[in-house]
Amino acid sequence: MTVPLKPLRESRGQKKNKSKKSQSSPKNGSLVAYLSKSPEYNGTDYDPVGTATIRFNPDNSFLFLIDADGIDPACDACTVVVTDGASCDDPGKNYFASQDDPWATGLNFYSSFSDGGSTNSAFRLTNEYGSSDMMDKPVVVYDSKDEVIGCGILGAEIKTEQLLAEMGAYPDYAGNLTVGGMIKVEFNRDDSFLFSYDLEGLEENCTGCGIHIHEGTSCDTPELVMGHGWNSIAVQDLWTPVGGGIYNSNEDGDAKSEFYLYNGFNYYENHGHAAVLHGQDGTRIACGLLL
Repeated sequence: MTVPLKPLRESRGQKKNKSKKSQSSPKNGSLVAYLSKSPEYNGTDYDPVGTATIRFNPDNSFLFLIDADGIDPACDACTVVVTDGASCDDPGKNYFASQDDPWATGLNFYSSFSDGGSTNSAFRLTNEYGSSDMMDKPVVVYDSKDEVIGCGILGAEIKTEQLLAEMGAYPDYAGNLTVGGMIKVEFNRDDSFLFSYDLEGLEENCTGCGIHIHEGTSCDTPELVMGHGWNSIAVQDLWTPVGGGIYNSNEDGDAKSEFYLYNGFNYYENHGHAAVLHGQDGTRIACGLLL
């Protein structure tokens, strides 16, 4: 379904009854959307990845922060809006309860600051909705030509930045190993993380075997797992023996240890991605989603 692009920035006149305005307060929690390429964007120039965070003030105005890479490097004042749709496939119209559309004021913009296309921008806005109203709403990101390139769905902010993956068989794995166990990723303030694992059912005495976070967000098929996940704009691929992305198993096929690593992505950008184990010959033997 194709959604008209330019009209999203114009006043929609959603003259909602103000009695529907949320009575929520900042104590109801901040919201975060994990941004990625919009289903509406068919180009290859941009591949947005990052977060949009909304933190509410007592009067239900909010601070909107966008931290993303892979965007249009020509953005001087590119638009970002919250819409009333149910998904990024059908984002709908600008979301507001006031008589005039605050998303059409020109205040809701972000700027890129590098040739690679990155932003760390913020603005303050009021759409007369609070935290509970804006939960599950799409955030829509435009480029400098007013075309939609990115989208994400607002959800509750996670305060404990820790991801867990329960490991199981890699899709289409035909070997005789039955791998189980957990991977835990705990993030530091600088977005580096402690990657720890407690695994069983591995090859005996597997030395320097690969253990990685991958780009894909599913363990259903090998195609969806994809390759190593790292932000090439920010860092080199450290999911290598030199970078530290390895494990060693003992004579019983167990492995338990930890290491620090940085892949250029924060908690939100790693959330939902596949963790993958390799055998001694590089075969992918296990997969699990970091949640």
